[in-house]
Amino acid sequence: TGTGARPLPAPSGTVVAAPDAVVLASPSGPTISAGPASAGLRPAAALPAASAPSAPSGPLQYGEDAKGKFAIYALHAGEALYSSVVIRFTGRLQSEDVRAIASDIAARSGIADVTSIPIGFPVRIPYEVLLPEFLPTNDPRRLEYEVEQRLAGQYKNEVQARGLDGVTVILDAGHGGIDVGASMAGVWESLYVYDIALRVKRTLEAETRATVKMTTRDGAAWTILDRDVLPFSRAHAVLTTPPFPITDTIVGVNLRWYLANSQYRQAKANGSSSDKVVFISIHADSLHPTLRGATAYIPNAAGTAGSARKSGSAFTSRKEVREQPEVKFSLQERQRSEGLSRDVAERVIAAFRTAGLGIHPFKPVRDRIYRGRRAWVPAVLRYNAVPAKFLLEVGNLANVEDRALLTTRAFRQRVAASVVDGLLGYFGARR
Repeated sequence: TGTGARPLPAPSGTVVAAPDAVVLASPSGPTISAGPASAGLRPAAALPAASAPSAPSGPLQYGEDAKGKFAIYALHAGEALYSSVVIRFTGRLQSEDVRAIASDIAARSGIADVTSIPIGFPVRIPYEVLLPEFLPTNDPRRLEYEVEQRLAGQYKNEVQARGLDGVTVILDAGHGGIDVGASMAGVWESLYVYDIALRVKRTLEAETRATVKMTTRDGAAWTILDRDVLPFSRAHAVLTTPPFPITDTIVGVNLRWYLANSQYRQAKANGSSSDKVVFISIHADSLHPTLRGATAYIPNAAGTAGSARKSGSAFTSRKEVREQPEVKFSLQERQRSEGLSRDVAERVIAAFRTAGLGIHPFKPVRDRIYRGRRAWVPAVLRYNAVPAKFLLEVGNLANVEDRALLTTRAFRQRVAASVVDGLLGYFGARR
């Protein structure tokens, strides 16, 4: 609900699925035991007969019924079906996705009322919506996922740069122009993430020796307004040659990666190594309102396969597109990019944690976005040639507390400082 109101105390022996009942992760990730046994509990509706569950793997057990295989999670006191099951185990974060899958799980589990589920009740989660890391250890999808993780995990940054000397940072403020991004209660994502990007730029240029490139600009100058609530503007343009006023969302998104690729080539031409270039796209999410904090998205090797080439005068009239109209990356390049991207994203998330800024409770670094039944990598990462790159969601505009924070300049400056601290850590330096 996002109102800050607390639910009434639950009757003894039940779990109220309160909309704000989110279990926070520890720095090393959430660890929850298998929970109390469900013996003696009766489901709210009759269920198909199921095979005996297999041995638990972490917090889950596994079983099978006439509808197929499922994982079993026993709810603990204070946990909710939405946050403790759907968001944690399926990776779905959008409100409509969370509600839809929660409804499916409730029906599969025989739960008549999701607001009153007995403690220890065995919730059934269909295999097809489980994140691969929560499947049984011998499941083909989990085995494939673990192989991909190991291959990408071979690549970590080994380059050090004192004071970020020789480092080029490409900053991309999400959306802009006609595309305001997420919009809640009069707060436009495009305005506030642009302000954060400018603050990262200012901090890097004032306190490090990094070279900073931007992909967009609002108006004719880099102006940071000394105010909390920002004025509305649709004047953002992608800084291609010539610039593109953002009047078309699809064109604007794709010109960003063309521009970033050109900036990457220019950095290397100026003597910077590929290991000393980092790309960051800054956004603010609109998710299920129970969620708070930052999330970093990186490209996974499988999700960045294939090639891309854009046509039409909006593209071919830009110098950066003509320089290299088509992009395609080898498997090794994609695996290396996944490894380096995870490394830098984890450094920035760690800096958020150190600064006391909120981070996603269950998996703050993710290698794909789930919408409905589809998993994908954002275009600004998928076709981006910079090896170390990530998309940073600084908070959830659908959450009242996160939205209030974003509309304060103090919070935006803390976010900017933490991004810089993360970059310094990635290159073995500190302020």
